[in-house]
Parts: sequence; C-alpha cells; structure tokens
Amino acid sequence: MPGKLFAVSLDNAKPEQLALHAVKGFQQGYTFNVSALRTDAVVYVNLESMSRALRLLSKKDGNQLKIVLERDGTTSVCRFIEGSNFVGIVPEKSSVGERVVHMRSAPVLKNGALWLRAVDAVRFFSIWLDRQVVYDRNKGVIDAFLWSAEPGSGKSRIGIVRDQDRYISAGGPSPQYKGPTTITGMRVDELANGVVIRLKASGAKTAASFIKPDKAGNASLTFETAKGNPADIFRTFSQGLIKEIRAIPLGKGAMQINIALNTEFFNVKSSEYQWDPRTNTYVISVMSDIDVQAVYQAEKEKRIKQELAKDLQKWKFDTIVLDAGHGGKDPGAIGLAGTREKDIVLKLVHYLGAIIKKEWPEIKVVYTRSDDRFIPLKQRGKIANRNDGKLFVSIHCNAAKNRSAKGAEVYILGPHKNQAALRVAMLENAAIKQEEDYQKKYKGFSEEHMIMSSLAQNAFTLQSKEAARHVLEGMEKKTKINGRGVRQAGFMVLWTPSMPSLLVEAGYLSNREEEKMLRRPDVQKNIARGIFNGLKRYRASYEKQRLVSGAGAQSKG
Repeated sequence: MPGKLFAVSLDNAKPEQLALHAVKGFQQGYTFNVSALRTDAVVYVNLESMSRALRLLSKKDGNQLKIVLERDGTTSVCRFIEGSNFVGIVPEKSSVGERVVHMRSAPVLKNGALWLRAVDAVRFFSIWLDRQVVYDRNKGVIDAFLWSAEPGSGKSRIGIVRDQDRYISAGGPSPQYKGPTTITGMRVDELANGVVIRLKASGAKTAASFIKPDKAGNASLTFETAKGNPADIFRTFSQGLIKEIRAIPLGKGAMQINIALNTEFFNVKSSEYQWDPRTNTYVISVMSDIDVQAVYQAEKEKRIKQELAKDLQKWKFDTIVLDAGHGGKDPGAIGLAGTREKDIVLKLVHYLGAIIKKEWPEIKVVYTRSDDRFIPLKQRGKIANRNDGKLFVSIHCNAAKNRSAKGAEVYILGPHKNQAALRVAMLENAAIKQEEDYQKKYKGFSEEHMIMSSLAQNAFTLQSKEAARHVLEGMEKKTKINGRGVRQAGFMVLWTPSMPSLLVEAGYLSNREEEKMLRRPDVQKNIARGIFNGLKRYRASYEKQRLVSGAGAQSKG
C-alpha cells in the first residue's frame, strides 16, 4: 500500500483534544472533544472519536474502521484502512454510484485506533457529508456546519466512479428527454447561507436565460418554451433570503420565473443557474454574503429577548386584587353602635376600586367579593393568583377590649413581633370558624405554619413592606385617623397570594370616636383616596425599578 512506504510513527506523539463545534440549525448545536495526537507540528485525530463527534456510527475491525452515515432515509458506508490513502464510500439504494476519495495521507494505527492528519480528516468528512467542516490550526478548533450544504456545492460528486458519472461529467453524453417542456414541480431549500430553487421538468430541455439579482433583489429565469401551472409555482416567504417566487406566462409559449430577494437584510454574494441533466431539473442557487455564526448568534439573542419580554410582561403592574374582609355569615368586628366590619370594608373597597378605575383605566381591578357574601380565606388568595394579580390588598377594621385603642395599621405576612400583632391576627383568622370542615382544613395550624408561609412570601417581602409604608402614609395624610405603623403578623388571608400582599386595618370599631368616623361616607372616601395615594407612590417606585432593569423598554416595545 502506498502509505506503508512513508509510515508515520506516533510513538512520541503527545495526546491532546480538539474542540469540535457543531451547528445543526437555529438554537441547535453542541460541542464535543475529539481525541488527538501531536507530533512535531502535525496533529492527528482519532477517526472513531471524530465520527462520534459528528454523530456517526462506527465499528472497528482490526486495522479497519467502518463509519455509517444515515440521512434522509438513505445510508452510505465508508471504510478507512491502515496505510491506505483511498477511502471507499458505498451508498445503499442510490443511483449515484460508489465513490472513492483519494486522501493526501493515510491512517496510522496506534493502540488499536486509526489516526489521520486533522487537515485530511476534516477534508474527507466535508466531502462525504457535503457540509462545511473547517479546521482552525491556530485555535485547535473544528467547526462543523451540519445544518445544510452550501448552495451549488459539488462535493457530493467527488469520487464517483461508476457509469452514472457520465451524466454529470462536463463532456459525457446526457440522457435524452423528449416532448414539450413542462414544469411539473418546485422545491425550495432555505440554507444557512443561501437558497436553492429546483424546478422539476418533464420533456426535452429548453433554452433558458437567467438574469442575476439586481440591487432591488429581483432575479428571473426565462424559458424559451415551457408550460406549467403558475399557481403551483407561486410561493411567498415570511422570513429569510427569499421573499417571493412567481411564474408569469409570456407570449409564444415562453414562461418567466420571477424571484424577489430580501436584500434589505441580506447581501447577495453570488448566484448561478444550471440544468441538471441527470434529473431534468433547472437549478437556481443564490448565496448570501453572511456570517453564519453571526446568524446563529443573532437568532439566539432574538429568542432570548423574546423570552425576557414574556417574563417581564408577567411583572407588568396591570392587576390589583382588592379583598373586602369577612362577609356573609361572618360579620367581622362589631362596634358599640352595632357597626359591622363587613359592611364598612365593602364600601371602602368599592370606593378604592372606583378611584383606581378612574385614575388608572389600564389597570384591571379584581374583587374577591363585590357584595355581602362569605368567601373562605384560602379561596381569596386563589382568586388573586388566578387573575395574575400584581398586588393583593385586604381591607379590614380593628377591635380591641381596650376601648381607647385607635388608629390605622397596615400588616404584611410573617411571625408576629408582639402580642398586639398576634391579637389582631387571631381576630381576623377567627373567620375560618365560619367555614365548613374548618377543623380539618386548618388542622395543626400553628405559628410554625405561619413561619413557613412567610418564607414562601419572602420574595415579595420588600415590595410588601414598601407598599404597606406608602399606604399607611397616604391614609394619615387624608384622614384624622393616626397611623400606628407597619406591622407583621400571621394573617391567613395573606397565605396564598403569590404576589406582594398587605392587610389594612382602617381603624378601630371598638373605639366610639373612630366607629362614628368609619360610618361616614366622606371619611370612607378619604380613606380610599389615602390608600390609592399610597398605591400610586408604590407603583411609581415599582415601575422605576423595572425601567432601571430594562423591563420598561421591553414592555413599551
């Protein structure tokens, strides 16, 4: 064998690895390390390792290696032999014929594996796969663009040795087609760096004239005589290099195929036309001057931006959930004059909802209850989550044995810090006794459960605190009800909402003075206006933070 005369020794070669970057399509790629050996300035690759990197099956047999390629329902097999510069490729069930590729170097056997110079291995696989496979010696990297063949590539013809070769050779005879030329179908292959248009025909070959794309991206192929249904050829494309293909019948039996290219985003590098006598197909190839890696990167960035936009949209301040405490069979706290908490808070919620709708028509307002009905505490949070709320505001009135206790308070979920906070939470949580089977539903409830719930709300704690602070300040400015501060306690109604949440205690019904105030419509409206003013400051801060993080620009786009 020729290779034996110039046997190469790899005894002193140093092992290393070459990174093979494969691109199979948009968002489809991988990196695989190929085993290699370096001797002096020459790098050899392990052929079995490289076949695995290219997702090809291989099998060793002594001093030979068989590699199998399966693509589009067809199979071809190549065989490397130690010391032989020739590789045979045998396609199964194909009219192309057997191929023999002559390599510049021969495989070397070491430790039971076949090794071939990296430059020659890359060249062979590029020819066999009909894909762009490139070896960068300086970087020690192999780039394999497995997505598609290059437009107009002739690699698949290299090495064909059987009789069919005469059909594609420059000087050999062509098959004889008879009858009138008829365009019977069209196939368009959009590739990574171009497009190939194949017009399948029956009948004899007709003279055709190809006009290359102009600056506006218009190209045409005119048949001297041809028939065909224009409707079968007409096609439009929403993206990519090509915009439209249209067939126009001309006088005296001629036909023109007009092609519109998207030159606004693509630069046309080259174009060519040829007739394939083997299949009686008229082929137009257009290559774009484009950096394939840049295309993949741009597409990747585009998809990331789309996902970010979707994610940011979830946090757009567009829905507020208003919860009027108690209701129906649960009256809540009852004042000395018989004022029921459930009635006062329902009016407060309606006033607040009306202000939001007027001032923020783009904001959706969701009520857990809009009339006098009983809603279980867990269900209130579920209503908020189901409507994708961005803020949950539960409104209540307070009560205490100490008749002098007065003032507004705003709470967020968490373990109580003092006995007063615990007492308020226990008062509001007592509503569960109105629910059916409450003993089963809330069996084992303890402060530990509330700690766990507060941990679940941890992601929203800062936002909840900020909203609570602004709301309390807004109420203080609009009413004579002095605020008692932002507090923390284990309110069951704040368990479930997956969003910033707060509970407003508008005042004490157990205090004669505040009970009278809370019954007055003007005071109720001022409380609602104060809460809204606080929400307005919270929203401004919320959206400013989103703008700084880039969300504002995304949501406007």
